[in-house]
Amino acid sequence: MVPRFRDKVAIVTGASSGIGQATAIGLAREGARLMICADRNVAGLEETRLAVEQLDAECLAMQVDVRSHAAVEECVQTTLEHFGTIDIMVNNAGTGQYVAFALMENDEYDRVMDVNLRGTFYFCRAVLPTMMDRDYGKIVNVTSVMGEIAAQGQSIYNASKGAARLLTQGIAVDVTGYNINVNAVAPGMVVTNLTQHMFADEETERFFLDRIPKGRIGQPEDISPAILFLCSDEACYIHGTTIVVDGGMLCTR
Repeated sequence: MVPRFRDKVAIVTGASSGIGQATAIGLAREGARLMICADRNVAGLEETRLAVEQLDAECLAMQVDVRSHAAVEECVQTTLEHFGTIDIMVNNAGTGQYVAFALMENDEYDRVMDVNLRGTFYFCRAVLPTMMDRDYGKIVNVTSVMGEIAAQGQSIYNASKGAARLLTQGIAVDVTGYNINVNAVAPGMVVTNLTQHMFADEETERFFLDRIPKGRIGQPEDISPAILFLCSDEACYIHGTTIVVDGGMLCTR
């Protein structure tokens, strides 16, 4: 069988660990050439690059602060200069928030919204001209079930992910007439660098397990197949949609 992403060029943000790392490796395994980026976890980014190259996939890696318009533009331009095009954009970079609303500082609001929403906006806008010129592209934004329902102590995180979901729909409408698909994946509770401290507490882990019909906390490899599917031509008629991958958690709310 022909690999689904042979000769395709993909950018994956937040690729130093978790869902982004699993997605980058999955794309590479099926033939994609990659630009992977992350902000702080440079060691993890290098780990992902090495894993991708072990699959004989071409890979660039950049440290990119998604909150910076200039940094995002530089990443996209570097990708175009090296590979000549961009076929796939996976906006996975994100940050968490666990502060009660009444105690929220302005800087915390800015931090969460800038990473989770502004970064997605910058990258989507930066890659669309190339995709529109070629009349081809796949954009997948990683949101969260917490963009569908509220969680205690995560009001701004909820708002950022809910906004990212609606941004996805808005972009999907705005690219009408082009062969570009814009969708989102909303993970449930997944063990990543952002959440592992929560699941280290047995009481917290049990709280979530009691609300997940599949009976376990998700792993990054549970989420990446849905992202890969939306990046593929098999999903050509899926557009403006958010696929929830949560082990059935929303069923219990």
